[in-house]
Amino acid sequence: MTFTCDHLEMGTLLRILAIPGSLRARSTNLFLLETAALLAPAGMRLEIFAELGSIPLFNPDRTDVPPTVAALRSSIQDADAVILSAPEYAHGLPGALKNALDWLVSGIELTGKPAALFNASPRSVYAQAALREVLVTLGTRFLDQACVTIPLAADSRTPQHLAADPAIAAPIGAAFNHLAATAAALETNAATAASQPIGRALPNWQPRPLPEHRSFRGRYCTIEPLDAAKHAEALYASLCNPSDASGFTYLPANPPADRNEWRSRLENYAASRDPLFFTLFDEGGGTAGICALLRIAPEHGAIEIGHIHLSPQLQHTRAATEFQYLMMRYAFDELGYRRYEWKCDALNAPSRRATLRLGFRFEGIFLNAIVYKQRSRDTAWFSITDDEWPRVRHGFEIWLAPANFDSEGRQLRSLAALRALE
Repeated sequence: MTFTCDHLEMGTLLRILAIPGSLRARSTNLFLLETAALLAPAGMRLEIFAELGSIPLFNPDRTDVPPTVAALRSSIQDADAVILSAPEYAHGLPGALKNALDWLVSGIELTGKPAALFNASPRSVYAQAALREVLVTLGTRFLDQACVTIPLAADSRTPQHLAADPAIAAPIGAAFNHLAATAAALETNAATAASQPIGRALPNWQPRPLPEHRSFRGRYCTIEPLDAAKHAEALYASLCNPSDASGFTYLPANPPADRNEWRSRLENYAASRDPLFFTLFDEGGGTAGICALLRIAPEHGAIEIGHIHLSPQLQHTRAATEFQYLMMRYAFDELGYRRYEWKCDALNAPSRRATLRLGFRFEGIFLNAIVYKQRSRDTAWFSITDDEWPRVRHGFEIWLAPANFDSEGRQLRSLAALRALE
């Protein structure tokens, strides 16, 4: 079976580097890549990197570049796109592949490079999620639509036999089309004098609207503009427990001395437009938390969620997850923002775990970023971009569906697991 790619111009050659994650000679993931190589259409060449097992253990103190690492970097640099296919070991990535990726952290070879995953086992969800996270962290242009999962048994069929199977050939052909389309778009947007790399062109970009101080109603939670007169007393009762001030540890402000100080603080919050504060209500309608949209940059299409302070009755509930979904949906789908940020004290482990669960990408730590409460803070940065949002949104919508909860409101499938199935 042969395919053509509409996005490949006559005379051009699209180079795809395929990296198998297993060192097994008869790995199904290797067979999948060999099958893909046979199915590559005219104008496309898929080459398999076969030296993964020869790459030495990563050592950040090592100053030289081992020859096999240099070969890997050169192969990625010369490729128009990268495909990885890896099995799952103990809910994680194979060590040889993770070791190779560690060698790439300090380089720019993967920055902006179109990347996709080919998966030979539908049960390999944890490794796929981990590999996706690593690739996105390394700056690849991750292409969800070019990812394929094709169950392959350890049988006697050769790649030639597999390539002749329409059920296998069709999704691979579709993936090639997405890779070719992305490569063509990147070529179109590239600088004519290609002496320096530049970002993708946004010729029709317009500044986005400022967020409104409005209400949101979901299935499990409600969000309203912060109103000190209406909400201060109930928020004081739910957030300002004198015997437990742990909720204020990583917030900019200390616990209030009394109700009067709290009301005055909320009056200032309510008058602000950046940060733009909201009151959160739990599933039973109780006043249970605060959040804010801040660092609002409509000219760049970037916005941050922060000042999150949840009462114990709201923490770890589906209402707490839904308010995050509602705010993201507002930023991306209604306002058209390109980037949605989350930042926290790097030592705030619960916040960092929650961020990753919600689908944010970890971007790194800014050392000595700020001083607050007479102490230094290293700030961990996380984001979701408009390219990533459709997948994140779909995971939220499946997780929040009533069918995902038992009669006690307990989840049946986790948000991270649902997102990994995408």
